[in-house]
Amino acid sequence: MPEGLWDTSKIPEGVVGNWFYRDGSSVEAGAKIAELMVEKTVFDITAPAAGRLHILVPKDGVVKPGTLIGRIDGA
Repeated sequence: MPEGLWDTSKIPEGVVGNWFYRDGSSVEAGAKIAELMVEKTVFDITAPAAGRLHILVPKDGVVKPGTLIGRIDGA
């Protein structure tokens, strides 16, 4: 999860919303792969590279900034 999306001094954690791909799916760079919910704001998480998605934190998982919620292995 990217750091700096919100003011962590006021809101220390977020919740993983929907995943738009299943674990093990192939994704393209820039594809919207998940949503992160912080208070009443939803942030889109996009794939930084093309490859196979491996989900590490399931939907509704609580995370802090810097937490690895998934990884993309080269195609």
